[in-house]
Amino acid sequence: MKKRALIFAGIFTLFIILLYLQPIWFPATSVDVADKEQPKIDPPATTLNYEPIQTAGFASWIGQSLAEFKKIYGEPDSSFPSGFGFMVQRFAVDDGLLEVNSKGNVIKSIKYLGGLEKSSAEPFYLGMTMAEVAKITMIYPNFTIDEGDKKVAFELTEDDMSFRPLVAFDNGSFAVLFFDQSKKKPTLYAIDYLDSDSLLKLAPYPVTAGESNNFKEDGKADWSMIDQKKKKYAMDLLQLLQEKRQKKAFSFQTDLQIATEQTLTKFLREKEDYLTTERMQNLQRIEKHQSGFFRLNKKEMDSLLKDVKFSDLSGILEVPVYDATFTMLSWYSNQSLYKKLWTSDGTVAIAFSKENVLVLQEKNDYQTKESGSH
Repeated sequence: MKKRALIFAGIFTLFIILLYLQPIWFPATSVDVADKEQPKIDPPATTLNYEPIQTAGFASWIGQSLAEFKKIYGEPDSSFPSGFGFMVQRFAVDDGLLEVNSKGNVIKSIKYLGGLEKSSAEPFYLGMTMAEVAKITMIYPNFTIDEGDKKVAFELTEDDMSFRPLVAFDNGSFAVLFFDQSKKKPTLYAIDYLDSDSLLKLAPYPVTAGESNNFKEDGKADWSMIDQKKKKYAMDLLQLLQEKRQKKAFSFQTDLQIATEQTLTKFLREKEDYLTTERMQNLQRIEKHQSGFFRLNKKEMDSLLKDVKFSDLSGILEVPVYDATFTMLSWYSNQSLYKKLWTSDGTVAIAFSKENVLVLQEKNDYQTKESGSH
Protein backbone atom coordinates (compact mmCIF):
# COMPACT_ATOMS: atom_id res chain seq x y z
CA MET A 1 0.00 0.00 0.00
CA LYS A 2 2.84 2.33 0.85
CA LYS A 3 4.57 1.38 -2.42
CA ARG A 4 1.43 2.25 -4.40
CA ALA A 5 1.18 5.61 -2.68
CA LEU A 6 4.79 6.40 -3.59
CA ILE A 7 4.18 5.41 -7.25
CA PHE A 8 1.03 7.61 -7.40
CA ALA A 9 2.88 10.54 -5.86
CA GLY A 10 5.70 10.16 -8.39
CA ILE A 11 3.33 10.01 -11.36
CA PHE A 12 1.36 13.01 -10.08
CA THR A 13 4.58 15.03 -9.62
CA LEU A 14 5.71 14.12 -13.15
CA PHE A 15 2.32 15.17 -14.53
CA ILE A 16 2.54 18.56 -12.80
CA ILE A 17 6.08 19.11 -14.19
CA LEU A 18 4.97 18.19 -17.73
CA LEU A 19 1.94 20.48 -17.41
CA TYR A 20 4.05 23.53 -16.50
CA LEU A 21 6.78 22.80 -19.03
CA GLN A 22 4.36 22.23 -21.94
CA PRO A 23 4.20 25.96 -22.99
CA ILE A 24 8.01 26.00 -23.15
CA TRP A 25 8.39 22.79 -25.14
CA PHE A 26 5.39 23.47 -27.41
CA PRO A 27 4.94 27.26 -27.79
CA ALA A 28 1.56 28.51 -29.01
CA THR A 29 1.34 29.17 -32.73
CA SER A 30 -2.26 30.32 -32.98
CA VAL A 31 -3.01 33.94 -33.86
CA ASP A 32 -5.81 36.07 -32.51
CA VAL A 33 -8.63 36.35 -35.04
CA ALA A 34 -8.52 40.13 -34.95
CA ASP A 35 -4.77 40.08 -35.64
CA LYS A 36 -5.22 37.59 -38.45
CA GLU A 37 -7.81 39.83 -40.12
CA GLN A 38 -5.69 42.97 -39.75
CA PRO A 39 -4.09 43.64 -43.15
CA LYS A 40 -0.38 44.30 -43.28
CA ILE A 41 0.20 48.01 -43.78
CA ASP A 42 3.58 49.24 -44.86
CA PRO A 43 4.58 52.40 -43.00
CA PRO A 44 4.62 55.55 -45.11
CA ALA A 45 7.97 56.53 -46.55
CA THR A 46 8.31 59.42 -44.13
CA THR A 47 12.08 59.50 -44.54
CA LEU A 48 11.76 60.17 -48.27
CA ASN A 49 11.36 63.93 -48.10
CA TYR A 50 11.10 66.06 -51.21
CA GLU A 51 13.96 67.33 -53.33
CA PRO A 52 13.53 70.80 -54.90
CA ILE A 53 14.07 71.51 -58.59
CA GLN A 54 15.67 74.56 -60.16
CA THR A 55 13.58 77.72 -59.94
CA ALA A 56 12.06 78.88 -63.22
CA GLY A 57 9.06 80.75 -64.62
CA PHE A 58 6.63 82.35 -62.21
CA ALA A 59 8.27 80.52 -59.29
CA SER A 60 11.07 83.10 -59.47
CA TRP A 61 8.59 85.87 -58.57
CA ILE A 62 7.46 84.33 -55.28
CA GLY A 63 8.75 86.51 -52.44
CA GLN A 64 9.67 89.28 -54.86
CA SER A 65 8.36 92.82 -55.34
CA LEU A 66 4.83 93.30 -56.62
CA ALA A 67 5.85 96.71 -57.96
CA GLU A 68 8.52 95.08 -60.14
CA PHE A 69 6.01 92.49 -61.33
CA LYS A 70 3.67 95.28 -62.43
CA LYS A 71 6.42 96.85 -64.54
CA ILE A 72 6.31 93.75 -66.73
CA TYR A 73 2.66 92.68 -66.55
CA GLY A 74 1.00 96.06 -66.06
CA GLU A 75 -1.54 97.16 -63.48
CA PRO A 76 -4.16 94.61 -62.44
CA ASP A 77 -7.61 94.83 -64.02
CA SER A 78 -9.17 94.45 -60.59
CA SER A 79 -8.17 93.78 -57.01
CA PHE A 80 -9.65 93.44 -53.54
CA PRO A 81 -8.55 92.62 -49.98
CA SER A 82 -9.18 88.99 -49.07
CA GLY A 83 -10.16 89.78 -45.48
CA PHE A 84 -7.42 87.39 -44.33
CA GLY A 85 -4.29 89.51 -44.59
CA PHE A 86 -3.52 89.44 -48.30
CA MET A 87 -4.61 91.26 -51.45
CA VAL A 88 -5.96 89.53 -54.56
CA GLN A 89 -5.17 90.98 -58.01
CA ARG A 90 -6.16 89.80 -61.48
CA PHE A 91 -4.16 90.83 -64.52
CA ALA A 92 -5.46 90.98 -68.09
CA VAL A 93 -4.47 87.99 -70.23
CA ASP A 94 -6.14 86.62 -73.37
CA ASP A 95 -7.96 83.29 -73.01
CA GLY A 96 -6.41 82.61 -69.63
CA LEU A 97 -5.99 83.83 -66.08
CA LEU A 98 -3.20 85.44 -64.08
CA GLU A 99 -3.99 86.09 -60.42
CA VAL A 100 -1.55 87.32 -57.77
CA ASN A 101 -1.87 87.29 -53.99
CA SER A 102 0.36 89.77 -52.18
CA LYS A 103 1.02 91.03 -48.68
CA GLY A 104 2.47 94.49 -48.47
CA ASN A 105 4.56 94.69 -51.62
CA VAL A 106 5.60 91.02 -51.52
CA ILE A 107 4.18 88.38 -53.89
CA LYS A 108 2.80 85.39 -51.97
CA SER A 109 1.08 83.41 -54.71
CA ILE A 110 0.62 83.39 -58.51
CA LYS A 111 -2.13 81.39 -60.19
CA TYR A 112 -1.76 80.79 -63.91
CA LEU A 113 -4.25 79.30 -66.38
CA GLY A 114 -2.62 80.29 -69.65
CA GLY A 115 -2.71 83.30 -71.92
CA LEU A 116 1.01 84.18 -71.79
CA GLU A 117 4.18 82.87 -73.41
CA LYS A 118 5.07 79.25 -72.71
CA SER A 119 8.15 80.20 -70.69
CA SER A 120 5.93 81.69 -67.96
CA ALA A 121 5.26 78.24 -66.51
CA GLU A 122 8.71 76.71 -67.03
CA PRO A 123 9.76 73.99 -66.56
CA PHE A 124 6.11 72.98 -66.98
CA TYR A 125 3.59 73.89 -69.64
CA LEU A 126 -0.18 73.74 -69.67
CA GLY A 127 -1.47 70.65 -71.44
CA MET A 128 1.33 68.32 -70.34
CA THR A 129 0.52 64.88 -68.93
CA MET A 130 1.60 63.44 -65.59
CA ALA A 131 4.06 61.18 -67.43
CA GLU A 132 5.69 64.28 -68.89
CA VAL A 133 5.82 65.93 -65.46
CA ALA A 134 7.49 62.79 -64.07
CA LYS A 135 10.34 63.28 -66.55
CA ILE A 136 11.10 66.63 -64.90
CA THR A 137 10.69 65.74 -61.24
CA MET A 138 9.74 62.89 -58.98
CA ILE A 139 6.26 63.22 -57.46
CA TYR A 140 6.90 63.11 -53.72
CA PRO A 141 4.27 61.99 -51.19
CA ASN A 142 5.88 63.48 -48.08
CA PHE A 143 6.85 67.04 -47.26
CA THR A 144 8.32 68.52 -44.08
CA ILE A 145 8.58 72.30 -43.93
CA ASP A 146 10.28 74.43 -41.32
CA GLU A 147 8.04 77.16 -39.92
CA GLY A 148 10.09 79.23 -37.54
CA ASP A 149 11.31 76.87 -34.84
CA LYS A 150 8.63 74.30 -35.72
CA LYS A 151 8.37 71.60 -38.36
CA VAL A 152 5.12 70.81 -40.16
CA ALA A 153 4.78 67.56 -42.10
CA PHE A 154 2.05 66.58 -44.52
CA GLU A 155 1.44 63.68 -46.85
CA LEU A 156 -0.24 63.68 -50.27
CA THR A 157 -2.96 61.11 -50.82
CA GLU A 158 -2.99 58.90 -53.91
CA ASP A 159 -5.59 61.22 -55.44
CA ASP A 160 -3.42 64.25 -54.65
CA MET A 161 -0.39 62.69 -56.31
CA SER A 162 -2.42 61.88 -59.41
CA PHE A 163 -4.28 65.17 -59.85
CA ARG A 164 -2.85 67.81 -57.46
CA PRO A 165 0.84 67.02 -56.97
CA LEU A 166 3.16 69.43 -55.21
CA VAL A 167 6.56 70.50 -56.55
CA ALA A 168 9.26 72.39 -54.63
CA PHE A 169 11.73 74.89 -56.10
CA ASP A 170 15.19 75.69 -54.81
CA ASN A 171 14.23 79.29 -53.92
CA GLY A 172 11.90 77.95 -51.21
CA SER A 173 8.69 78.31 -53.23
CA PHE A 174 6.26 75.59 -54.28
CA ALA A 175 3.81 74.85 -57.07
CA VAL A 176 0.52 72.96 -56.90
CA LEU A 177 -0.13 71.38 -60.30
CA PHE A 178 -3.81 71.00 -61.16
CA PHE A 179 -4.83 68.29 -63.66
CA ASP A 180 -8.02 68.44 -65.70
CA GLN A 181 -10.60 65.72 -64.93
CA SER A 182 -12.59 66.22 -68.14
CA LYS A 183 -10.26 64.18 -70.34
CA LYS A 184 -9.49 60.46 -70.51
CA LYS A 185 -5.84 61.33 -69.99
CA PRO A 186 -5.73 64.21 -67.46
CA THR A 187 -3.56 67.14 -68.48
CA LEU A 188 -2.11 70.08 -66.59
CA TYR A 189 -4.53 73.02 -66.83
CA ALA A 190 -3.52 75.33 -63.97
CA ILE A 191 -0.61 76.03 -61.65
CA ASP A 192 -0.50 77.84 -58.32
CA TYR A 193 2.98 79.04 -57.36
CA LEU A 194 3.12 79.96 -53.68
CA ASP A 195 5.41 80.44 -50.71
CA SER A 196 5.62 78.03 -47.79
CA ASP A 197 3.59 80.33 -45.52
CA SER A 198 0.63 80.34 -47.93
CA LEU A 199 0.92 76.60 -48.52
CA LEU A 200 0.84 75.76 -44.83
CA LYS A 201 -2.06 78.12 -44.13
CA LEU A 202 -4.14 76.78 -47.03
CA ALA A 203 -3.34 73.23 -45.85
CA PRO A 204 -4.56 71.45 -49.00
CA TYR A 205 -2.93 68.15 -47.94
CA PRO A 206 -3.41 66.08 -44.75
CA VAL A 207 -1.08 67.25 -41.98
CA THR A 208 0.75 64.33 -40.33
CA ALA A 209 2.90 66.15 -37.79
CA GLY A 210 3.12 69.61 -36.28
CA GLU A 211 0.65 72.47 -36.53
CA SER A 212 0.91 75.42 -38.89
CA ASN A 213 -0.21 78.99 -38.43
CA ASN A 214 -3.60 80.04 -39.77
CA PHE A 215 -5.02 82.95 -41.69
CA LYS A 216 -6.28 85.64 -39.34
CA GLU A 217 -9.52 87.44 -40.06
CA ASP A 218 -9.29 91.19 -40.56
CA GLY A 219 -11.69 92.68 -38.05
CA LYS A 220 -12.08 95.84 -40.14
CA ALA A 221 -12.83 94.04 -43.41
CA ASP A 222 -15.83 95.06 -45.53
CA TRP A 223 -17.23 91.55 -45.86
CA SER A 224 -20.20 92.55 -48.02
CA MET A 225 -17.84 93.92 -50.68
CA ILE A 226 -15.35 91.05 -50.30
CA ASP A 227 -18.03 88.36 -50.62
CA GLN A 228 -19.34 89.98 -53.81
CA LYS A 229 -15.84 90.24 -55.28
CA LYS A 230 -15.09 86.60 -54.50
CA LYS A 231 -18.37 85.59 -56.12
CA LYS A 232 -17.49 87.45 -59.31
CA TYR A 233 -13.96 86.04 -59.42
CA ALA A 234 -15.31 82.51 -58.87
CA MET A 235 -17.99 82.85 -61.55
CA ASP A 236 -15.47 84.23 -64.05
CA LEU A 237 -13.20 81.27 -63.34
CA LEU A 238 -16.01 78.74 -63.81
CA GLN A 239 -16.91 80.30 -67.15
CA LEU A 240 -13.26 80.24 -68.24
CA LEU A 241 -13.04 76.54 -67.40
CA GLN A 242 -16.22 75.89 -69.40
CA GLU A 243 -14.72 77.77 -72.33
CA LYS A 244 -11.50 75.76 -72.16
CA ARG A 245 -13.57 72.55 -72.20
CA GLN A 246 -15.44 73.93 -75.22
CA LYS A 247 -18.67 73.67 -73.26
CA LYS A 248 -21.64 76.00 -73.09
CA ALA A 249 -21.23 78.77 -70.52
CA PHE A 250 -23.13 78.42 -67.27
CA SER A 251 -26.20 80.63 -67.05
CA PHE A 252 -26.84 82.95 -64.14
CA GLN A 253 -30.29 83.54 -62.67
CA THR A 254 -31.08 86.04 -59.96
CA ASP A 255 -33.64 83.80 -58.25
CA LEU A 256 -31.19 80.95 -57.80
CA GLN A 257 -28.50 83.35 -56.59
CA ILE A 258 -30.84 84.77 -53.95
CA ALA A 259 -31.84 81.25 -52.90
CA THR A 260 -28.19 80.24 -52.60
CA GLU A 261 -27.35 83.21 -50.40
CA GLN A 262 -30.40 82.58 -48.23
CA THR A 263 -29.53 78.88 -47.93
CA LEU A 264 -25.98 79.59 -46.80
CA THR A 265 -27.24 82.11 -44.25
CA LYS A 266 -29.77 79.57 -42.99
CA PHE A 267 -27.12 76.88 -42.57
CA LEU A 268 -24.77 79.19 -40.67
CA ARG A 269 -27.63 80.19 -38.38
CA GLU A 270 -29.06 76.68 -37.84
CA LYS A 271 -26.10 74.28 -38.18
CA GLU A 272 -27.33 72.00 -35.40
CA ASP A 273 -30.47 71.24 -37.39
CA TYR A 274 -28.47 69.66 -40.22
CA LEU A 275 -25.51 68.05 -38.45
CA THR A 276 -25.18 65.18 -36.02
CA THR A 277 -23.37 65.83 -32.75
CA GLU A 278 -20.20 64.22 -34.11
CA ARG A 279 -20.30 66.22 -37.33
CA MET A 280 -21.00 69.41 -35.40
CA GLN A 281 -17.90 68.75 -33.30
CA ASN A 282 -15.88 68.23 -36.49
CA LEU A 283 -17.07 71.57 -37.83
CA GLN A 284 -16.30 73.33 -34.56
CA ARG A 285 -12.74 72.00 -34.65
CA ILE A 286 -12.31 73.45 -38.14
CA GLU A 287 -13.85 76.74 -37.04
CA LYS A 288 -11.22 76.90 -34.30
CA HIS A 289 -8.65 76.95 -37.13
CA GLN A 290 -7.42 73.39 -36.90
CA SER A 291 -5.96 72.14 -40.18
CA GLY A 292 -8.26 70.53 -42.72
CA PHE A 293 -11.67 71.43 -44.08
CA PHE A 294 -15.32 70.60 -43.57
CA ARG A 295 -17.70 69.79 -46.42
CA LEU A 296 -21.35 68.79 -46.22
CA ASN A 297 -22.02 65.18 -47.20
CA LYS A 298 -24.87 64.17 -49.51
CA LYS A 299 -27.37 63.47 -46.73
CA GLU A 300 -26.69 66.83 -45.09
CA MET A 301 -26.86 68.68 -48.41
CA ASP A 302 -30.15 66.98 -49.33
CA SER A 303 -31.60 68.04 -46.00
CA LEU A 304 -30.40 71.61 -46.48
CA LEU A 305 -31.87 71.84 -49.98
CA LYS A 306 -35.19 70.10 -49.38
CA ASP A 307 -37.11 73.40 -49.19
CA VAL A 308 -35.25 75.14 -52.02
CA LYS A 309 -37.76 75.29 -54.88
CA PHE A 310 -35.53 74.40 -57.82
CA SER A 311 -35.32 71.15 -59.73
CA ASP A 312 -32.33 68.80 -59.88
CA LEU A 313 -30.04 70.79 -57.61
CA SER A 314 -26.56 69.69 -56.61
CA GLY A 315 -24.20 71.62 -54.41
CA ILE A 316 -21.01 71.97 -52.41
CA LEU A 317 -20.74 73.71 -49.05
CA GLU A 318 -17.22 73.99 -47.70
CA VAL A 319 -15.37 75.76 -44.90
CA PRO A 320 -12.81 77.29 -44.61
CA VAL A 321 -12.26 78.94 -47.98
CA TYR A 322 -9.58 81.62 -47.68
CA ASP A 323 -8.55 81.70 -51.33
CA ALA A 324 -11.60 81.23 -53.56
CA THR A 325 -9.63 80.61 -56.76
CA PHE A 326 -7.45 77.97 -55.11
CA THR A 327 -10.55 76.19 -53.80
CA MET A 328 -12.27 76.21 -57.20
CA LEU A 329 -9.17 74.81 -58.88
CA SER A 330 -8.98 72.08 -56.23
CA TRP A 331 -12.62 71.15 -56.84
CA TYR A 332 -12.10 71.02 -60.58
CA SER A 333 -9.27 68.51 -60.18
CA ASN A 334 -11.22 66.37 -57.68
CA GLN A 335 -12.96 63.43 -59.35
CA SER A 336 -16.10 63.31 -57.20
CA LEU A 337 -16.61 67.08 -57.09
CA TYR A 338 -15.91 67.42 -60.79
CA LYS A 339 -18.72 64.96 -61.56
CA LYS A 340 -21.04 66.89 -59.23
CA LEU A 341 -20.64 70.31 -60.79
CA TRP A 342 -19.03 70.13 -64.22
CA THR A 343 -20.35 67.10 -66.07
CA SER A 344 -23.35 68.99 -67.48
CA ASP A 345 -24.41 72.48 -68.37
CA GLY A 346 -26.84 74.39 -66.22
CA THR A 347 -27.43 77.34 -63.98
CA VAL A 348 -24.86 78.08 -61.28
CA ALA A 349 -24.97 80.33 -58.23
CA ILE A 350 -22.22 81.01 -55.71
CA ALA A 351 -22.51 82.55 -52.25
CA PHE A 352 -19.70 83.47 -49.87
CA SER A 353 -19.84 84.45 -46.23
CA LYS A 354 -16.33 85.14 -44.95
CA GLU A 355 -14.60 81.72 -45.07
CA ASN A 356 -17.79 79.81 -45.97
CA VAL A 357 -18.89 79.06 -49.53
CA LEU A 358 -21.96 77.42 -51.08
CA VAL A 359 -22.19 76.57 -54.79
CA LEU A 360 -25.47 75.34 -56.25
CA GLN A 361 -26.08 74.08 -59.76
CA GLU A 362 -29.43 73.40 -61.38
CA LYS A 363 -28.56 70.91 -64.07
CA ASN A 364 -31.85 71.02 -65.96
CA ASP A 365 -33.07 74.03 -67.92
CA TYR A 366 -33.77 76.89 -65.57
CA GLN A 367 -37.31 76.54 -64.33
CA THR A 368 -38.67 76.96 -60.85
CA LYS A 369 -41.41 74.75 -59.61
CA GLU A 370 -44.98 76.00 -59.74
CA SER A 371 -45.04 75.93 -55.97
CA GLY A 372 -43.09 79.18 -55.88
CA SER A 373 -39.67 80.73 -56.22
CA HIS A 374 -37.31 82.69 -54.01
